[in-house]
Amino acid sequence: MKIKQVEELVGITRKNIRFYEEQGLLNVGRSENGYREYGMEDVERLKKIRLFRRLSVPLEEIRQYFEGTRTLEDILEKQVIHLEQE
Repeated sequence: MKIKQVEELVGITRKNIRFYEEQGLLNVGRSENGYREYGMEDVERLKKIRLFRRLSVPLEEIRQYFEGTRTLEDILEKQVIHLEQE
C-alpha cells in the first residue's frame, strides 16, 4: 500500500513515517519504480511506534525494543517511574 493509505490507517503524517524510516525504526520495501510499498506489518509497527511516542518513550528505547534488547515490561516500568517523578 502507498504512504497515503498508511497515514489514514495509522494516524501518523507521512513526514513522521519517513522520519521513523530514517531513524531505522521502519524498514520499508520498494517497488520496481522506487516507491515505498507498505505492508500490514509496517502498519502494525507504526501503530506500536505511535503508542510508544504517546507514552514519551525515547526513540532509542523503541529501537531497542524492536531489536529485542529491551522488553516491553522494562520500557513501561521505566516510563511509569519517569512519569511519577514528573
